[in-house]
Amino acid sequence: MTRHAVILNGAKADFREIRSYVKKQFGDLVWGQVNQEFKDAIKLITANPLLGTRIDELSALGYDNYRKTLVRQTRVVYEFNSQQLIVHMFIHTKRDFKTHLEQRLLLPT
Repeated sequence: MTRHAVILNGAKADFREIRSYVKKQFGDLVWGQVNQEFKDAIKLITANPLLGTRIDELSALGYDNYRKTLVRQTRVVYEFNSQQLIVHMFIHTKRDFKTHLEQRLLLPT
């Protein structure tokens, strides 16, 4: 069975922010390269989600199916099961990861 990738609305907003920044700072050519790196990373982790790194804050709570991987300086945070890979957020490595993780994944909406 093939796993299907789903990008949640919050992650889509993160991605649009990244796209806007990269295009403004570095131009369309660089954005094309970065965008392809994101596509390649999503394809790779969809096929083999265990390639990502466990998230200590979530593993301590028993959530072992959440992982993260890097695309340049952006963490891609995802969860997976046998049918889906769900991308929860794209976050730059300089941002406060723990706070964003708590807001996005642990606090009720």
